[in-house]
Amino acid sequence: MKDYRLTHYELELMGVIWELEEASVQDVCDALPRELAYTTVMTTLSLLAKKKKVLKRIKRGRAYIYQPAVTREEVSQSMLGQLKQVLLGDSLPTLMVNLLENENMSEDDISALKNAINKLESNQ
Repeated sequence: MKDYRLTHYELELMGVIWELEEASVQDVCDALPRELAYTTVMTTLSLLAKKKKVLKRIKRGRAYIYQPAVTREEVSQSMLGQLKQVLLGDSLPTLMVNLLENENMSEDDISALKNAINKLESNQ
C-alpha cells in the first residue's frame, strides 16, 4: 500500500476535488466552506500534483484543471494504517473501538457493521 501523508488542509482540498471529480483553482475556492486566498489554494494544489502525486494536473486553456489521481479510500486506508501503527500500537481492535466509541450510530450503520463482521467470520 502506498503511503499518503496529507495535512488536514490538504485533505480539505482533496475532499473538494473528490466531490467535484475535476476542478480549477477557482472551483476549489468557490466550493470551500471558508475563505482562503486564491494563491494559497493554487500553491497547495500544485504541491499535491507535483510532489505528493495525489492529483493529476491538466492544462485546459489558460487554467489548470485538477483531477484525483488516488481514491478517497486509498488515502483513508493509508492514513488509518498510520494512525493505527503510531498511536494505537498497531492494534486493529483498539482502532475500531476508538472509531466507534464517539459515534452516534443508526440501525443501518450497526447492521452494516454486523454484516461486515459476519463476512469476515465466514472467510476464515
